[in-house]
Amino acid sequence: MKKRGRVTALLLSALMLTGLLAGCGSNNSNEAGSSEQASNKAAESGVSKSVRIYVDGNRAKDSNFLNVVEAFKKDKGIGVELNVIPGDAVEIFKKIDIDLGAQDGSTDLLLLSTPIQLDKYVRSGALLPLNDLIEEDKYDAKAIYGDYLQESDGKIYSLPAGAGKWAVYYNKKIFDDANVPYPSGSWTWDQYVETAKKLTDSSKKIYGSYMLDYDAYMYFTARQKDVSGYKEDGTSNFDDPAFKEALQFFGDLGNVHKVQPSWMEFKTKKLAWDGFMSGKYGMHVIGTWYTNMFLDKENYPRDWQFGITELPTPADGKGNNNLTVINGVAINAYSKQPKEAFEFAKYFAENNYKYTGDLPARIDLTDEDINEMFQKIVDRIDGEVTIEDLNKAMYQNDLGFSDEKIVGPAAAEYSNIILQESELYLIGQKSLDDTVKTIKERVDQAIKAEQQ
Repeated sequence: MKKRGRVTALLLSALMLTGLLAGCGSNNSNEAGSSEQASNKAAESGVSKSVRIYVDGNRAKDSNFLNVVEAFKKDKGIGVELNVIPGDAVEIFKKIDIDLGAQDGSTDLLLLSTPIQLDKYVRSGALLPLNDLIEEDKYDAKAIYGDYLQESDGKIYSLPAGAGKWAVYYNKKIFDDANVPYPSGSWTWDQYVETAKKLTDSSKKIYGSYMLDYDAYMYFTARQKDVSGYKEDGTSNFDDPAFKEALQFFGDLGNVHKVQPSWMEFKTKKLAWDGFMSGKYGMHVIGTWYTNMFLDKENYPRDWQFGITELPTPADGKGNNNLTVINGVAINAYSKQPKEAFEFAKYFAENNYKYTGDLPARIDLTDEDINEMFQKIVDRIDGEVTIEDLNKAMYQNDLGFSDEKIVGPAAAEYSNIILQESELYLIGQKSLDDTVKTIKERVDQAIKAEQQ
């Protein structure tokens, strides 16, 4: 136990150093929202107390998220202060690492996008176990969230706020201009590629496909085939042929088929995570949380309509072909007001889906609840898609689901290693075989180091 504590301290020190080097001098204005000032603002607005939450710049202006916050303040009488950190949802965690490493409890809540982030902060001791709060509140979390409720050594460190699945969003105007029928129902990745080729028009600077630089894109077809990231002995399973095939498939989309920006183009042009909203791409493979973009008409005005359909499958169709990722809300282990923070965590986890395009991570909803959820989305986008479109793409498509992320020993390192080594292959600096071999070796080393 002492040895693990020393390792944790060293990891946090490293994280703090990285954050300092990456973000010196960029956040002074954000420190104004201290707990004392938050309490004063709360008193002025007629609420009893105020909780503080880390958000990036994009979320701070997301009207859907802000609507959840306003509803919470109105329903619970507890204020909410946003600790806005410049950067995207990846960069902000460098600053969060510094705060948590310094045991700064002035910000109470964290929004965690993936199970890997949750695992990272659980291992570092940065999150408050919720078991006592759940018991004291007589909160039946298991009945509400079922298997979406993630535990570590019998402890609950977050409440699941969404269970996003992957889908294909498409631009109806680009399909219409190319005289290509809209995709509907089950289809394969081969069909996806052929469709993307028909949509790609270099003269108009239009690509048929758009994918991002997240780790899961490097291996998602392997996850669709139920191939685990770990062998039975706990070592990396990245030498399974399915991972090699998956990486090659992703690389070929840009480098061979040229139906989407290559990795080199994506990086050198610094293409945006929300680039599909520019109207220059025919299809976008992404999690269903992306529906938020279409609901936010203020920040994403469009002169084109979108459609949505289910994720394509490998040619053999075997496996759990729908990918999912659970996001959640957690409490800082050093929060000065954990009870109020828990009230926000419960509210956000239970109600987030009502205001955003995210799918609920709840098992207690009725068919009527689900239809009502989809109807609200349809109403807010003026019928661009139907309840049936959303239901088939997100729910009733019989694809099952597999976790998008590789979660297990050294999960964060695993993710980073995949991105680092895959990039060398994607820009032509390393062979596919050498890339897969190196990923396997480096991950095995990381797993071994973690266990020492």
